[in-house]
Amino acid sequence: MEEIKEQQVSLSEYIRVLYRGRWIILISFLIVMISTVYFTFTTQPVYEASGLVMLKQEGGVQSQIFEVSSFMKRETMINNQVEILKSRTLAEDVIHRLEESDRADSLWILGRGKNKEKFSFKKWFFSLIFPNGRNHDDLTFDDIVKTFREDVISVVPKRDTDLIELKVQAFSPYEASFIANTWMEAYWDKDISESRSEVGEVRKFLEDKLKDVHVELTGSEETLKNYKEHNRVAELNSETEQLIKQLAEFETMYQEAKTDLEANEKRLTYLKAQLDESQRALIDEATGLSSPVILELQKQLAQLIGEKASYEQQLKGAGYSTKDDTKLKSMEQRLKGLQEKISEEIRKMVSSGSVGFNPLNVSESLLESILQIETENTSLKAKTAGFEKIVQQYNREMNTLPEKSLKLAQLKREAEVNNNIFMMLREKYEENRIAEAGQIGSVRIIDYAKPPKDPIKPKKKMNLILGIMVGLGLGVGITFVREYLDTSIKTIEDLERDGFSVIGAIPFISSQKVSRHVHGEEAEAMQIESRLVTHFAPKAPISEAYRSLRTSIQYAKADQQIKTILVTSSGPGEGKSTSVANLAITFAQMGANTLLVDTDLRRPVLHGIFDMSRVEGLTNILVSRAALEETIKQTKIENLKIITSGTLPPNPSELLASKAMDRFIEEVSATYDIVLFDSPPVIAVTDAMVLAPKLDGLVLVVKSGETGKDALSRSNVLLNSVKANLFGIILNGVNVDHTYYYRYYYYYGDGKDKKKARKKTKKNKVFA
Repeated sequence: MEEIKEQQVSLSEYIRVLYRGRWIILISFLIVMISTVYFTFTTQPVYEASGLVMLKQEGGVQSQIFEVSSFMKRETMINNQVEILKSRTLAEDVIHRLEESDRADSLWILGRGKNKEKFSFKKWFFSLIFPNGRNHDDLTFDDIVKTFREDVISVVPKRDTDLIELKVQAFSPYEASFIANTWMEAYWDKDISESRSEVGEVRKFLEDKLKDVHVELTGSEETLKNYKEHNRVAELNSETEQLIKQLAEFETMYQEAKTDLEANEKRLTYLKAQLDESQRALIDEATGLSSPVILELQKQLAQLIGEKASYEQQLKGAGYSTKDDTKLKSMEQRLKGLQEKISEEIRKMVSSGSVGFNPLNVSESLLESILQIETENTSLKAKTAGFEKIVQQYNREMNTLPEKSLKLAQLKREAEVNNNIFMMLREKYEENRIAEAGQIGSVRIIDYAKPPKDPIKPKKKMNLILGIMVGLGLGVGITFVREYLDTSIKTIEDLERDGFSVIGAIPFISSQKVSRHVHGEEAEAMQIESRLVTHFAPKAPISEAYRSLRTSIQYAKADQQIKTILVTSSGPGEGKSTSVANLAITFAQMGANTLLVDTDLRRPVLHGIFDMSRVEGLTNILVSRAALEETIKQTKIENLKIITSGTLPPNPSELLASKAMDRFIEEVSATYDIVLFDSPPVIAVTDAMVLAPKLDGLVLVVKSGETGKDALSRSNVLLNSVKANLFGIILNGVNVDHTYYYRYYYYYGDGKDKKKARKKTKKNKVFA
């Protein structure tokens, strides 16, 4: 039960704290909500358009060779593409395309929007994007690229798929979709360009070679023609013609193999240029690996190519066709098998990690292409060497011809070889053009962006909800921080928690509320009326509080008659003079012969409260310049008399500590039923400490929300040091809830209603 009670008290204390800070909470809430509503409904809307692209999976070479999981492959590939999409190079390409488009003049991102001045918050929003303070109109190309990369675009890979979502934010729906589509198209074109670049390198090489061979072909044909005309030589015999034909065929095959080898070298150079230095070194080391098995396979490959070339020579020398020969086809199959075995052995060595090679550091397609080309080059080198031997053999046979026939044969051979090479290169050139056009890349646009219907910013509902939460939270937070930092006494519980006895709590009621129930007084008297509430509003709640205080003092010492009471406070402005005046009135109202003495000889105020002269008071008595009967002043309140402070002395403390003061206290105690003394604050001066031991007891006034706990503790220490008889604490200016005022209106009702009632009574009397 005790735990439940403690929780209830704790909860009620929180509620009181919130109630005391209700205006702070309300003001904070209004400020935050007004700011939120203003910025939410005046900030320019931001729209977001999105498109979808799909990445075509690269060949599964790496997973087969290195046994890497498909998840890691796909993750690496997608991460690479995400970085490409956000790269500066692609961003520059997109901005160039936007500047060259027919919509460039209406694009805000380029600083050329026609309606940009209509929005008052655009410059503000732009200042957030560019904190360096540059105006939108002063943007450089690099600024626009930076904005595009950092604030306009976002890339979102779709989980467990090969899809990537591209998002673009802009101040208009059309611009958002237009930029998104331009971005996707630039990305697609870049992928196509990269996929065609390898084949393009070979095509350029063949194109240059084709031009050179065409020049050589034209020159050799012209030389042959001139030689025939000049030497009047028509044709060679059939044997020589057959020799030249076979030599031309083999030399063409030799040049074809040599051309393929050179083209492959071009491809290798391009592919390795895509790698950094460390990756290039790893690739060179991996492709340069050798083992006894590989060396034996390469030896067999070279031998087989040589045998195939010799067999082709025999067939052509005998006049047979090489297209349908079964032995030749068998040799070609064996060659392919040997090439595959060499590639497989190289892959095994790389996957074994013998060179510390990490396949994840290199793209799958690059590694596969490089291994394939290196294997092809091994075959081409052996093939070139074999055909070169055959060509040299035919050249030796042709050198045995007569001089005149030899020259014609050489020229004819050169023209025929150039013609065959030209036809071969032209065929390869056309094949590469077709292959280049057939490269469609690894990117496919699935969904183009469409203009969005609704903006994504500002989120009005979300902002309003957050505004409510932040406004209330800020107000509550400030209230509790203020409460934590505030060490003043506020409630009776605060005093009791520190071990003080509370004998009265006086609620705070403004003078306006009291004046409603007092009629016929001048404005000058309203301050007096508000302070002497026990006289002018005896049925008010505050008057009841003073009567309760009077009862508590009467029973403070059950075994002792209390006649002299000192009323003081910790510091100035805590309401001690008002409290002692109202307390004196309550004693007088119960019929006790009451005397109120103003012993505040520094800043007296009782004469002002009761609207009387200060001269001829206590100081005059103490210096024997006036008799007691001469200084006592009668108030308008029955049974209540007052002695004002009199002339202010230069030494108040010494005067109050004098024997004359002791005689004065003894004399008034014998004459009056109750004597109340108003003294200066305890901490400010020693007057209260001087008087306290001379009297029956004292009460200490503290003001709710103003008197600090440290000040109260200091006052208590000072009073205890002189062994003052402290009856208890009066908590003044307590803020009570509205239920307290219900009693107030129950006794009095509204002042306007009472005026109406009096007018109505007056009117009835007139008619009567």
